[in-house]
This record gives sequence, structure tokens and C-alpha cells, in this order.
Amino acid sequence: MLAKEGPAMESCSLCQGLGVVFSPRVSVAEAAVCECARHCTICRDTGYLFERDAQGREQAQKCQCERRRVCVRLYNEAKVPGKYYDALLSSRYQDRNNQDAFHTFKMLAKEFHPGHKGIVLMGPAGVGKTWLIAAFIRELIFTHGTPMLFRDFFHLLSDLKSGYSRDIPESDLIDPLVGVEVLVIDELGKGRNTPWEQNILDVIISQRYNARKTTIFTTNYTVDRKKTLIEKHRPRELAEGDSFKEVKDTLVDRVGTRIYSRLKEMCDFIPIAGPDRRGEDLAPRSI
Repeated sequence: MLAKEGPAMESCSLCQGLGVVFSPRVSVAEAAVCECARHCTICRDTGYLFERDAQGREQAQKCQCERRRVCVRLYNEAKVPGKYYDALLSSRYQDRNNQDAFHTFKMLAKEFHPGHKGIVLMGPAGVGKTWLIAAFIRELIFTHGTPMLFRDFFHLLSDLKSGYSRDIPESDLIDPLVGVEVLVIDELGKGRNTPWEQNILDVIISQRYNARKTTIFTTNYTVDRKKTLIEKHRPRELAEGDSFKEVKDTLVDRVGTRIYSRLKEMCDFIPIAGPDRRGEDLAPRSI
């Protein structure tokens, strides 16, 4: 994480010494440089420090304050959902239900390098998957300055459909998803599961695989039919006495064998369990 710079930052109650504050802004979380870090006494607000190498040549290095500004920009560009603005990989949010997944993301944030293997985080709705991902995004950006992008799978598909309908070139729509160093796709498998949706997913995953980019997924579907999401589908014409049909799709059912095979190459599969944390006082508020 970014280092603390002087007593003003160390004693700041707003940012707890990070020099950055986080807040919800409509649909996305927003980071900003804290007032305690507005002015840098190290570089005198130039953003750079000048040092001489062994040959006596003067070289410019980014000051800590400039690296902070870069991380703030990267965090805002990642588009973390606003409700998770305070998600943090702190041990006080770890419990027996999420400890394996928590430890995995903590270590990934610490040891990350370009091309690192991704993760498929699987578990029921409400157990804290998206919260954990949001906390990981914050940790990775402010540790390594890694460009990231968060996209909900259903909204991603909607945006692509909208772009195609407006005749936006496919490269303009797909390239940002392929090029970013770490892409997070939340709610993998959500949607109507049409051939078009599977084809779009195949394009994104295959191109990221070939480019050796890290991809993180969350999904309510698992590889075990006994533990996967149970959905109730209503028949098109519900006659008297008819009931809703229970469907237990696995992840491979939702994404297809080709995509699933690629996921196994690209990612480690991490399960997460526990009670539904939404609306209940079962864990810290942020989860």
C-alpha cells in the first residue's frame, strides 16, 4: 500500500493515513486524494523527484504523491459498484465462512504479476462474493497500481447489445475488455444463456487468454449440481395444478463446455459459503 507521509497524514481520521478517501457516487465508488495529502512537502507538489545515477545523470522518479494520484485515477476507472465503496481486505472482515477465499485474494493482491492466473469465485447469492472482489480491486490498485475493470455480466451484455445497435465497431466495444490488465466479471452465467451471449463470452475469454491477461469471475453457479444455484422457471402457459420447475444448472451448463474448459486453464476455482449476509446482522456492515 502507499506509504504515509508525515504526521498530518498519520493522524488523519478521514483516510487513516492512506491519503485517499472513498465514497459512493451514484452507481460507482469514487476515490479522491484526502485533504491531508493535497500538498506534498517532499516534491513541493511537482509530482517528481530528481536523483543522479552512478554516471551522474539526473533522472526523474515519480514521487509518492504522484503515484497516489495515479492509483486514485485507476480506482475510479475500475468502476467498482458504489455500495462497496468501503470494502477492505482487513482481517476484521474475515470469518470461518470466507477465510479461504479471503486469504486467496489477499495473497493474490500481494504477489500479483502481469499474466497471473485468475480466479473463479463460486458460491450462493449473498455470501459476500462481490464485496470480496471490490476489496481486492482496492487492494491491488493501491499496492501495485494495476489497471482494472469491474463489469457485471448482465450489464456487460446489455452495453454490448446497445453498442451493436448503434453501429459501434466491435473492436471499440471488445478491445477495452481485452486490453485491461485485470478484468473482473461479476455474476458469470447470469442472463438468458443464448448462443449470442455464449459467443460474446467466448470472444472475450479467448482473447484475454491469448493475451495472457488476468480475469476474475464471480458466479452463483458451481461445478457441483448438488450445490449450484436453484432457479424456479415458470412454464409459458401455467395451467391449474401446474407448478414451477426447479432448474439446477451447473457452471458448465451456463457457459458451455468450450468456455468452461478455457476457464479451467485460466483460473483457480475457489468456493465460498456461509449465510446470506444481505439485510441481516451476521457480519460487518460492508459485507
